[in-house]
Amino acid sequence: MAKFLQRRRSRDSGPALPDVRVAEERGIRSLYLGSDTIQSSMRLSDPTELVLTYTHAMMGFLLCLPSAPAAILHIGLGGGSLPRFCHARLPDTRNIAVELNPEVIAVARSLFALPEDERLQVIQGDGVQFVGERTAEFDAVLVDAFDGHDLIAEMVAEPFLHDCRQTLTENGVLVMNLWGNHPHYRRHVDCLRQAFDGRVLTLPAASHGNVAALALAGPAGHRLRLDALEARARQLTADVELDFMAMVAALKRDNPHTASRLLP
Repeated sequence: MAKFLQRRRSRDSGPALPDVRVAEERGIRSLYLGSDTIQSSMRLSDPTELVLTYTHAMMGFLLCLPSAPAAILHIGLGGGSLPRFCHARLPDTRNIAVELNPEVIAVARSLFALPEDERLQVIQGDGVQFVGERTAEFDAVLVDAFDGHDLIAEMVAEPFLHDCRQTLTENGVLVMNLWGNHPHYRRHVDCLRQAFDGRVLTLPAASHGNVAALALAGPAGHRLRLDALEARARQLTADVELDFMAMVAALKRDNPHTASRLLP
């Protein structure tokens, strides 16, 4: 049975925000935001490990980049699983995480081993507004933001998706954590396709129905050739210690392709 370590009620002033709970079971510490769905998990013996399978799929964006990213923007912090992993495995990458809920930030710092230095900065603020104020600054934007029960509607709407595209570099990738069983899943993917001229791939997580949607800011070129993807996957598997070959196989299963390339 999970042991609850902390319950924090979000402040009454400002926009309504989900309450924060932290529980621990069998060496895994987990964050809950306003519901019984686990938002983030951390293995106490290895804080940088990605415990939840959807976070593995989110890292699939590395397959679509020609080289290691110089800068990543994380919209939604949670327990900091992805920023913490990127900080540990991508030593030349600068990470910025934007989180609206100050209680989430406080818990991530105190209970989820969140590092903060010149390569990982946490900003308390509105991710939609933050993205709208940047241009061609990030090689990847990772959106993992929920209100406790559902996707945040603003973050699957055309204005935000347009701003995300504007804040990406020429070869940049927007990554969005979607629910494959959501009643509006197809609509969400279609909105991404409209904002990114059809250049969207879907990468299902290994379990629990999450799907990482990968939207490419610029022309795919040779990046989506299967031989190029497989070569990059082999290198990334060695460097980053995730199974990128399995991700390439999942991309082939879930997206149209020819014998030589994926067709977003």
